[in-house]
Amino acid sequence: MISHDIESWALARAHHIVLNEGLSLAKAAQDLDRKRSRSLVYELRKVITAAIVEAHAASFASDGAER
Repeated sequence: MISHDIESWALARAHHIVLNEGLSLAKAAQDLDRKRSRSLVYELRKVITAAIVEAHAASFASDGAER
């Protein structure tokens, strides 16, 4: 089962990602700015990937497998 701390972290992280990258992407799409939309999609992917890697690393640290 996922601990409450991880759930809180994930919700806060997702909120941050949507506010910072998601809203910019929505605005670019609304403006039909394809070049900016592509660039923002790339940035969104990078941020999501970084969050997944961070969560994965934290899970190893909390399990004691890696210190």
